[in-house]
Amino acid sequence: MVQVHLGALILISLITLGSGDMTALLSSEPNDYSDLVLTKTEGALPSWLKGTLCRIGPGLFEHGGRSVNNVVDGLAKIHGWNFDGDGTVKYTAKMIPSHLYNKTMKDNILAPNAYAGDVVPDLTMQEELEVMMAKPEQKDNANIAIWDLDNGKSVTVTGESPMMQQMLPHSLKYKCPLLSGAVATIGSTRTAMFSAAHYAKHVSGTSFNHILTMSMLPWKMSELSYDFFEYSSTSSGEIKTRKIGSIPTSMSDIRMLHMFGATENFIVVPLWNLQFSPESFMNIMFDMTHLCHSMRFTYDNPFYFHVISIATGELHTFELPPARGVHVMNSFERTNFKGETEVVMDAPTTSDVHALDLNKHCLFDVLKVPNMKDPEFMYKNMPWDTTLRRYILNINTNQYTIEDLPRN
Repeated sequence: MVQVHLGALILISLITLGSGDMTALLSSEPNDYSDLVLTKTEGALPSWLKGTLCRIGPGLFEHGGRSVNNVVDGLAKIHGWNFDGDGTVKYTAKMIPSHLYNKTMKDNILAPNAYAGDVVPDLTMQEELEVMMAKPEQKDNANIAIWDLDNGKSVTVTGESPMMQQMLPHSLKYKCPLLSGAVATIGSTRTAMFSAAHYAKHVSGTSFNHILTMSMLPWKMSELSYDFFEYSSTSSGEIKTRKIGSIPTSMSDIRMLHMFGATENFIVVPLWNLQFSPESFMNIMFDMTHLCHSMRFTYDNPFYFHVISIATGELHTFELPPARGVHVMNSFERTNFKGETEVVMDAPTTSDVHALDLNKHCLFDVLKVPNMKDPEFMYKNMPWDTTLRRYILNINTNQYTIEDLPRN
């Protein structure tokens, strides 16, 4: 099964469409389809092309008089193109019946959630409180990435929430929700808050992800940790987990962890300077349900690289100058000429974090539908000047080196 995540779907579409009309891509299309035979208009498919290409993204931006305008806020829809090997392509698409989708249909208005973009009409204070008090399994609009956690027995859809969704392969019929905290033991005194949208795949075939957990004990509620787990599957498709290790943090320093890497022996975790922190305690409900009001680039704090041993859980921490990144291109380990172990990660990073006020516009603003339709928005307002940087982390000396990879 081939998997493509929301950002790749948008990027492919942008390249394909160029400066053309993106209305269809950025509009609601909640209809379901099953094995719709597509008409070939050009070219030929090779006979060896067999399998299903799956993509995930938004399918519904408005309902019952309420609308959102950011692609990460649209209710999730999964798409599949099945290649039979005989030149036939069949298309299947399903809205994912998440808690948020079902609540939207039941109440006949787009359900309240923590939104990255604008929501019209805005949430009431009662709805903001409802979102703040919601359990992790109620925050389940998984519309960012697709992963294979059980060797092809399911299509697992993820977001930044610890609640995942699973569909059956090919038919994409809904199978079940999958809460990270249900398959990973986090302890009775802790609660799950976030997970990374992207799992990291290991060479052995297992996967890794983290769960940001918070203590439920009143005297320890400021203590948080990024707890990392290895996910594997039994022959029957049951998901098993093993805790690898943890990165401690605090309520005052919650970093966005969208993507990380894995090598043969290490998990590689970049905690960029993108921090979630309410602007004020008085407005905490508004700030935490409107993500751009609680997200900021922290110029005064270091950028942390953490490397966790998969075998022992030993944590190595590297403190670097402030940096802005989100995605990871590559990670691997090697031995240098001194016989020392180096962990290497390649990541696209904003070339100069001081060239533009990184708090003038929220990171998510580039994914607002009006801004995506405006070809000038990103180049005038966002830090688009990016360098592919290689971070070399020496496990033996705890020293690091940064190299800018050539652009040509």
